Amino acid sequence: MMIDRRMLIAGLASAPFALAPAALAQRTPARRGKDGLLRFADDPAPVDFHAHLSAPLTLASAELLVVCARGHQFVRVTSTDGHEGVIKANSRMEEVTSLFHQIAVPAFSKADLRDLPRLVDRVYTSQYKFAGLAFWTAIGHLELAIWDMLGKAAGKRCVDMMGPARREAIPIYVSSLNRGTDAPREIAQLERAIAATGAKGVKIKVGGRMSRNADASPGRSEAIVAGVRKHFGDELIIYADANGSYDAPAAIELCRMLEDHGVAMLEEPCPFEDFEMTRQVTQRVTIPIAGGEQDGAMERWRWYIENQGLDILQPDFMYNGGMTRTLAVQRMAAQAGVGIAPHYPRNGMETVELLHFAAQAENLYGLQEYRMNPRVLDFPHAPEIVPVNGELRLPPGPGFGVTIDPAIWKDARRL
Repeated sequence: MMIDRRMLIAGLASAPFALAPAALAQRTPARRGKDGLLRFADDPAPVDFHAHLSAPLTLASAELLVVCARGHQFVRVTSTDGHEGVIKANSRMEEVTSLFHQIAVPAFSKADLRDLPRLVDRVYTSQYKFAGLAFWTAIGHLELAIWDMLGKAAGKRCVDMMGPARREAIPIYVSSLNRGTDAPREIAQLERAIAATGAKGVKIKVGGRMSRNADASPGRSEAIVAGVRKHFGDELIIYADANGSYDAPAAIELCRMLEDHGVAMLEEPCPFEDFEMTRQVTQRVTIPIAGGEQDGAMERWRWYIENQGLDILQPDFMYNGGMTRTLAVQRMAAQAGVGIAPHYPRNGMETVELLHFAAQAENLYGLQEYRMNPRVLDFPHAPEIVPVNGELRLPPGPGFGVTIDPAIWKDARRL
């Protein structure tokens, strides 16, 4: 049984979309035989694009483009019959351009893009020597742009191809990315962000970021957690992110402090590569433990689920190889009663991939991430996506639902 009291207690108390324990409890992974040995999983593809498109769609071009004075990066794809897909890229794409152009693009060229799940699997099996975060970042960006193009070609929203949409509005928390504040400054910044967005929750940084048990400054973590709780009261949902700062004993001690202040989730208490250390923490505390933003191996996700290594999985669409693989993680987690809350610290139209995914996920945990200090998205696009009363609404158009003025490509720099 994979459903854990941490999810039932903390999840139900803090999540607007909590798990349905009775239904999920009836479904367990079927990978282990009666002999106790593990077998290859026979997971169906999470989406069938052939059901949405009657004719093949073939890649004509795939570009990594830099536009505007602020250096915004995009992935833009076109099909041989004139359809287009565009996503706002992660700033790290410039460092993985060779993987993008030499491995990702050839893997999807001359193929029927309706077979996207199979193509993603095939690029891994043919190029697994490169597997890792940089590899999956290159694949994920291209795959997401193809999703947008497939949706626009089909005249359907991406969420409706994942389907069914369970919600049209996604409640958010504001995510502080700052470890350089003291409690008064952090509270002031959170106050401004909450006033601007209406967010019902916040995420604050604790520890020192992969810092081997050191705080960012002595006593900072406890002072900020206690200060935020005292200032905003019990109604505010608080999450915390340690970015791998602690070993198991120190992380458990931190968790006791967070539990005392009613914190609803701790992200990455231990170094992300030490998943057994993280599991030890998960199984010894009450606060739900989240993680996985650096992970891209399906076997690692299975390990977390089968060994109760995490309560909440946090795949990043770009680092995990795209939407198809993230949907596969979500479906595996749902079968075991494990929550999911993607890592995606973005704002405005950058959030559209998260919105479509969150709209359909039956095991979505809590509030979803929104960058506290928004980036200026100074390029013409529609619609504007802004939080209202602490929620982001899905755009209504096909694909991911955002249209970017094609005039910006005229002076774009190609990477």
